[in-house]
Amino acid sequence: MKAKNITETEGTLPRDVLPTVDLYMDQVIQLFEQHYGKMKRDEDETILTKTMINNYAKGKLFHPVKNKKYTNEHLMLLSLIYEMKGLLSINDIKETLRPLNESDETFSLEDFYEAYQTQKVKNLEAFETQADTLLNASLEKESGVQRSLAIASAVHMSHLYQRLAEQLIDDEK
Repeated sequence: MKAKNITETEGTLPRDVLPTVDLYMDQVIQLFEQHYGKMKRDEDETILTKTMINNYAKGKLFHPVKNKKYTNEHLMLLSLIYEMKGLLSINDIKETLRPLNESDETFSLEDFYEAYQTQKVKNLEAFETQADTLLNASLEKESGVQRSLAIASAVHMSHLYQRLAEQLIDDEK
């Protein structure tokens, strides 16, 4: 196993695939399935549902939808929500997105999203280096104990990054 196998299944919604027209909810779900579907651990998983989108709207995680159509801004915010929801609470996500939702007309969500996409590429490269080191150490001895150690270490790193994100959120309050 190589870290590249993991990063190749990383989903994303690149800015260049965002449509030029607004989408209905079913089209949004279909778009997310196309771009995040490879992240599924098994086929029964759902990427995004109508209920999820409605709950995000009710929770005011993004601007209200007009005429049941979702703009590119909605899609970018939904992408961010999707990527954060595995580690952060809905309240933490709302707090994180608040500056994006409350910004004035000088703020460009498109520029922010592009910067985020660029940062994701850097994160994937850093991950591959760290993960390959961890994988190589665990596979050298091919023992169940080493594998368990590698799993525990990966979970610990994930936990540390989650705590970092939460600290950044709490420092802003």
